[in-house]
Amino acid sequence: MRNSVLLFVLLLMCCGIVFADSHDGDGMSMGFPHAEGGVAAVPVGADGPGPAVPGRAYSFVVHANEGDTLTFATMLAQSNDGFLAPNEYGIALYDMDAAPIRDVTDQVYYWDLGTERNEPIGRGHFQAPRQTAPNTGPAGDGMVRLTSDLGDNMSYPTANELVRVTLTKLVNPSPSGGQRFIVRIVNVSDTSMYPSPITPIFWVVQSADDMMMMDDMMMKDMMMDDDMMDDDMDKDMSDDEMMDDDMDKDRSDDEMMDDDMDKDMSDDDMSDDMDDMSDDDMMEDDMSMMKKHGFLFTSGSPDYGHGLESLAEDGDPSALAAYHGIHMDDMMMGEM
Repeated sequence: MRNSVLLFVLLLMCCGIVFADSHDGDGMSMGFPHAEGGVAAVPVGADGPGPAVPGRAYSFVVHANEGDTLTFATMLAQSNDGFLAPNEYGIALYDMDAAPIRDVTDQVYYWDLGTERNEPIGRGHFQAPRQTAPNTGPAGDGMVRLTSDLGDNMSYPTANELVRVTLTKLVNPSPSGGQRFIVRIVNVSDTSMYPSPITPIFWVVQSADDMMMMDDMMMKDMMMDDDMMDDDMDKDMSDDEMMDDDMDKDRSDDEMMDDDMDKDMSDDDMSDDMDDMSDDDMMEDDMSMMKKHGFLFTSGSPDYGHGLESLAEDGDPSALAAYHGIHMDDMMMGEM
């Protein structure tokens, strides 16, 4: 295990990783909106950035208001593209009635990014401690899934066999309002069948408004893609279709009048349907829209291509940080 860890640290150094400090979201990045985010790179008690071996931990402070959620991701180093994270909607942070220390490990899961074909944990030639260079393994099917849903006849650990995650509420609230929490992620994999380092952690805090804005951004992107497809189809119309369009323009005045009447009736029907829609239906639609996409990934969908692949395959969080506009500093010490 010691040799594997040394090799992995060398790999991180060769990748030229620069670690990010935490900062407030400024909405100026390419990425999705968030309240604050950062990278926890230095294990508690360590002198510099690197993986957290079994028994070590990462720790960082977050600020939360009511409705805020925490999302994070860390690679299981002895895997091809396995990572530990909450579900796509994150962990709810703000709870005035909660105990000062909350164990939220049951809200963390072991995921497969799907970008690289899996090998047995701790034995694969294309896993970070043994691969000759980053991003060298055979491609997977590209779909993000829980490892428990893969059905590939391989054995995978559960998240609680690998990490313990706690939130500790600080007595002094944030000067800007809300509450402050220490997030502590301890590597407990030495007690499991899969002892492995975990890598520096990318994390963000999101508000409910952030999630609504994010979903709106993704919906606009999808609509833009649909419009581009429609434009391409229009350009490929045949001469016969063009002739049909010309014939349609020669319709008689009576047909045009019928069309206008049909449109009026349709408008009336739509108005009636809108009147029948209750406030509860509108609220359910809004909630469905808000929960359609996750910040880092969407379960059952392809990777967004925003940098999670570099983290899940090679333990490198810098691409994610850069995409989401998190300012790159020397490191985030994070010791608590």
